[in-house]
Amino acid sequence: MGNRYVRLLVLTLAVGATLAIAAGPAFAHGYRGANKQALIQAAATYLGVTKADIKDAREQGESLAQLAVAKGKTVQGLTAALVAAGKASINKALAAGTITSAQATAKTAALPAQVQRLINATGESGGCSHGDSDSSGFHR
Repeated sequence: MGNRYVRLLVLTLAVGATLAIAAGPAFAHGYRGANKQALIQAAATYLGVTKADIKDAREQGESLAQLAVAKGKTVQGLTAALVAAGKASINKALAAGTITSAQATAKTAALPAQVQRLINATGESGGCSHGDSDSSGFHR
């Protein structure tokens, strides 16, 4: 009976190690959702501004939605641009093997809510409560 437990333990450790290796790239890169840099760049491109302009507006308490309206753009168009950029970012991570197909599916499903938080947030938090702030005033 002792050998049976040893084999079970070895099998359990092997399965655990395999899962850790498979999940490693996604966790090692701190990947939580769509790449925020890609979303910020998409917002800047859609709005016809720089990332520094976005940072300045946010520091003044203006949301991306408000900035879009001020620039004569629609919030719906901004949302569509960010969702498209987010999907491209997720697909790129999937193709690179840094996330699994299941993770990509979950992140794609969560993307519209992530984009809405980003569009409606003001200040330096950028609609998230983790990570370091980057040069655009958003957390990574």
